[in-house]
Order: sequence, then structure tokens, then C-alpha cells
Amino acid sequence: MQRLLRVLQERKIDRAAAAYGVAAWLVVQGASIAFPTFGAPAWVLKVLIATAVAGFPLALWITWHVTPAPHRKRGATPPSTSTDIALLVFLGGVILLSVAQIALQLGLMPGLAKPAAAPAAAAGAPSSEIAPPRPSIAVLPFLNMSGDASKDYFSDGISEELLNQLSNAPDLLVAARTSSFAFKGKNEDIRTIARALNVRTVLEGSVREDGQHIRITAELVNAADGYHMWSKTYDRSLSNILEVQDEIARAITASLTHGLLGTPPPGRSQTPVRIDPYAYRAYLEGQAFSARKTDDGDARAIQLFRQVTAAQPEFAPAYAALGRTYIHVAEFHDRPPDVLAAADGALRRALALAPGNLEALSSQLLLALMRWDWKTAEDDARRLQSLNPHSVFTLRGLDFYYGSLGFPEQQSAALREATRLDPLSFVDLNNLAVSYNGRGEFAEAASAANDALALRPDRPLALYALCAAEAGMKRTNDAQNLIARLLALHEQDASRGCAIRLAAATGRTDQAHALADLLATRFPSFVFGETDMGNFYLGAHDFAKALAWFARAYDGRDYGLFAVSYLATTPPAFLREPGWIALMRRPEASAWQAAHDRLAAELAGI
Repeated sequence: MQRLLRVLQERKIDRAAAAYGVAAWLVVQGASIAFPTFGAPAWVLKVLIATAVAGFPLALWITWHVTPAPHRKRGATPPSTSTDIALLVFLGGVILLSVAQIALQLGLMPGLAKPAAAPAAAAGAPSSEIAPPRPSIAVLPFLNMSGDASKDYFSDGISEELLNQLSNAPDLLVAARTSSFAFKGKNEDIRTIARALNVRTVLEGSVREDGQHIRITAELVNAADGYHMWSKTYDRSLSNILEVQDEIARAITASLTHGLLGTPPPGRSQTPVRIDPYAYRAYLEGQAFSARKTDDGDARAIQLFRQVTAAQPEFAPAYAALGRTYIHVAEFHDRPPDVLAAADGALRRALALAPGNLEALSSQLLLALMRWDWKTAEDDARRLQSLNPHSVFTLRGLDFYYGSLGFPEQQSAALREATRLDPLSFVDLNNLAVSYNGRGEFAEAASAANDALALRPDRPLALYALCAAEAGMKRTNDAQNLIARLLALHEQDASRGCAIRLAAATGRTDQAHALADLLATRFPSFVFGETDMGNFYLGAHDFAKALAWFARAYDGRDYGLFAVSYLATTPPAFLREPGWIALMRRPEASAWQAAHDRLAAELAGI
């Protein structure tokens, strides 16, 4: 060791190492401050650090060979060649260990790195954390500065409309409304909110309404350091509100996309229309009622949206919201033809006024699936993907599209991306659990259902999805506990559905059959449709009754019927049944199969 130290000193290796270390440290520290300020991607700093680490042994090697060998006293024993080699090997080993340690800390060796403990989830968010993408943003509910709490719908509506406009930028990832609005009224730190929503920037602000005038203050905050990237106050007439929203959205998009990507913001597709202040208030109030997802809320929302479209016939968002609300009514009331026709008319008008309206396109896709209009659904899915593949409207439309056309893997992928954009969305997490159950991936289904229940404890939909997953894994005690919880909530039919799944999974087909017969006498019940009943009888190994229910699903145009052929939980023997083969040869089934095959070819790149 003494010889090693003496040789290092003689060759001035110690001085070179210290000088290089100090210089590299200063460069990295300066870059860590400057890069985020100028919007540089995170990988640039990683590359700089990796380069500095890699340059360290090179600097020492150059110093060793450039520094002249020291003069020695006569009679001194020079170090042998083998000693030099041993010293260099030792030094190289130390350097390699240092490089490996730094690489692990930076995450440059993910296969070996020890995962960091996940921080506590905020606001009930799922515990997993992914590095937020750039550019990404969450729009928090703007503060209502009017002094009248009953006008919260107005400031909330302004925030939501800004969120929708920002979502139209293809290069910008926007946290969806459900998640960002979960922080309304909560005094949370911006960094905590950004971490929970997986975004790099947060937009907050306030709205003050005074008669026909409005003041909007908006501030864009960098979540990494809490500093403002952009802020502005607008004093305008309420009749110009759409222009103000467009101006704010464009300014924010410009700040994010140009500053972080080096690209100009998208141009304005059309000049926003001027809107009557009373009509706009009615529109925002209708959005608030529609968000309740209740029969009374839907009825009031439809009334308000129809008032808006009558007073402001060129305002596309009102038609899109009206069509979406009609579809929600139809889904939970056995799809009345007149309601579907009304939804179709509203959505067609919305798209005639604004062909790129993502909400209207996504709703029209779902309506096409409900009508078995596979070609329109196909066109709408492609249009959504071409306009903005990262929009939550696009992803939710693709969820229904892939699921109904028999592509459960792609359906799960779309839902996973939707939950990344909207991590506090109960609906998306629950749908993801249902998708995993259909694929037979029960552990993943249980994880998604538990995340949904963390947001809304004791919700029957999520309890049923979790129970189905536990039954699929044959965890009898856990499934029985969930059945008991459903019964305690007076959800007898949901508990019976889960009991059927458990009995079928554990080989008690007679019990599964008896429970299915009991559930059939109560049809329709819970959220079970004809296809669900057919699947219950498949679990009970009664193919004849399953076919009878699938025939009813065909007559009722259940858009989930034909995907039965591609579910992992469907017994292969059933697919060879003459009755199923005959059903799949009927005209509507043949049209579906053609749409399925076109999508399969598209996904395969053929």
C-alpha cells in the first residue's frame, strides 16, 4: 500500500484525480441547475454525468503516461513491471466499482438496480410511481373568487375547458379531469400534486366573475422547483370567454412545447366563436350536472345543453356534451332507440362544427359499437389516434373498441395508459380490473381493483371485480369475505355473480349452475347483461343455456358478445359447439369478424 501511494504521488495521479473530481462536480452541479431551467430533457443530465464518470479513468491514464517517470536515487530498486500491472489492475478495479455504483444510482443499469421505496400515494392514488414525461401538465380547479360558493361550477368549468383545449396538443400529456379535480379544496404542495399526477408542470389560477365581466389569473408552475414558468391576468367581457380560453391554452402550450421540445405550438384551427354569457353559464352548469352520473343529473344536464344549443347553435362543445350525456342515459336504460337517435344527431352536429373534437369522436365511436356499426367505429378509432393518441378521450374510446373487437391485450394497454394520465380515476382502474379478469390475469386484476377501492372504498363494482379475481386465483377465503361485504351492502346479485365465479373456479359446477339459474330469474340485475349471463353458464359447463343467452345478446346487439371467442376464460370446447359456430355465421357476426380481421391485420402491420 505504501508503494502504491508513493507511485501515485510520483506520477501526480492523486492531484489529477482531485482536480478532475472537483471540475466534474462543478460542471454537474451547474448543469443540474441550468438544464431544468431551460427545459432540457432529464436524459441529457444523465448523459453528462455518465460522460464525466467515463472520463475519469481516461484522465488518470493520460496523466500516468504524460507525467515523466521520477528520477530515483542510485541504488533504489525501481518497481517491477509486474508491480506496475498490479497497481494498474487495482486502480482499475476501484474505478470500475465506482462507475458501477454511480450507474446504479442513476438507474443506468435497471436490471441490477435496487428499486427505490415508493412514496406514500397522495389523495388515494395508486402507489406505483413512474418518472413523469415531458412535456406534461395538470390543470387544477381554478379558485372561485366571486364570493358565492354556488358559482363553483363556473370556475370549475373554466378549468375543465382549458384542460380540454390543452388535450388537443398531440405532444402534450395532460392529466385528466378526474385526477386533477381530486385536489379541489385541498391545500397540497404543488410538488406533491405533480408527483401524484405524474406531471412536470401544474396550471393553477383563479376566476372572478362580475356581471358581464370576468378576470382570469393563470399561473404555470414548474413542479421540480416550484417556480413560475408563465403567468398572466386577463380582464375581458364574458362574451369573449372562449377567446380568452383559447389564448391561455395557446400560451401554455407554446411555453411547454417550444421550451421543452424546441417546436412551435400548433396553430389555431379556427377562430373561437363569441358566446352569449347566459348560454355559457348554462353550459358550465350542465357539465356539473352531467358529472354526477345520476338519472336526475343527466336529465338536468340534457335540459341545460339543449337550451345552450338552441341559443348558441354554432357552439360545438355543447353538442358534444349533449351527445355524451344521451349515451350515458342509453347505457343504463336498455339503449332506447330514440335516445340513441338523439345522441347521434347531437354528435353529428358537434363534428360538423368541429371535426377534431375528441370528446365527440370518442362518444361517436362508442355509439357506433352499441349499434354494431363496425365501419364507423373503425374510422373513428383511426381518426382519434391520428389526432391525438395520448388523449384520455382517445384511450377510453380505444378501450371499448379493442374490447368489443376481441383484442383484450390492446384493451388493457389502452386502459393502462389512461390510468397513467388519470391515476385517480375510479372508472378507468375498475375497467382495467375487468379487462384483466377477461384475460385470466387475475393477480393484475386484483391489483387494479384494489387501487380502485383505495379511491372509493366499498364500491360494489370494484368489490365484484376484486372478488372475481380472487375467485380466479382460487383464494376461497378472500373471495368469501368479499361476498360477505357485498351482501352487507345489500348487493345480493353482485354477491351471487361472484359466488358463481368462485364455485366454477373450484370445480363446484352444480352450485355454480344453481346460482346462475337464480340470477337468471332476476335478470336484468346489477351490471350483468346477456353476455355476462352466458359466461356464467359457461362456468357452470352448461353450454346449451350459455348459447341461449348468447342468442339473446345477439338479438339485443350486445357489443361485447362476439369478443367471447377471444377471451382466455372461454372454454375452447365451447368454441367448437355447432350452436356457437352457427351463431358466428349469422350476417351481423360475419360483419364483426371482418372488422376483427381488418384490425388484426392493421395491428400486425400487414
